[in-house]
Amino acid sequence: MLSIMADVYSPLLALCGVYYLRFAMTKSFAIAFVAGYLYAYGFAFIELYFGWWQSMGANFSSHTVAVAVIVFALLSVNFKVGCYAFVSMMAYGFVMTQLEYHSWFDILTTILVCLPCWLLFSVVNRRSSRSSF
Repeated sequence: MLSIMADVYSPLLALCGVYYLRFAMTKSFAIAFVAGYLYAYGFAFIELYFGWWQSMGANFSSHTVAVAVIVFALLSVNFKVGCYAFVSMMAYGFVMTQLEYHSWFDILTTILVCLPCWLLFSVVNRRSSRSSF
C-alpha cells in the first residue's frame, strides 16, 4: 500500500500544482519554474559527480526534488495551499523513510538545497503582480 502511495504522490501533486498555478503561470513564472527544475536537477548531477551525500552515507533525494520545486512554487503563489503541499511533502517523506528509499537526512538536506527556488518564485511572483496593476 505504501509503495502505491509513493508512486501516486508525485503525479497527484503535479496535477494539484497545475490547478493552483494556472492563473499565476505568466511567461516569467513559467521560465522561473523551468529554471527551478534546471537548478535542482543540475545540482543533483553535480552531487552525483562529487558524491557529497554519499561521503556522508546518504544520498541526494531526486524524489524530494521533484516535489519540492512544485511545493515552493505553490508557497510563493498561495501560502495556504503551499503549506498544505508542504505538509503533504513531509508525509511523502515519511512514506519514503518507511519504504527505506531515503532517510530523513536525505530528504531534509535536499529540501534545503531547493530553498533558493522558493526565493526565485517569490521574486518573480511579486514582480509580475506589480506589473499587472
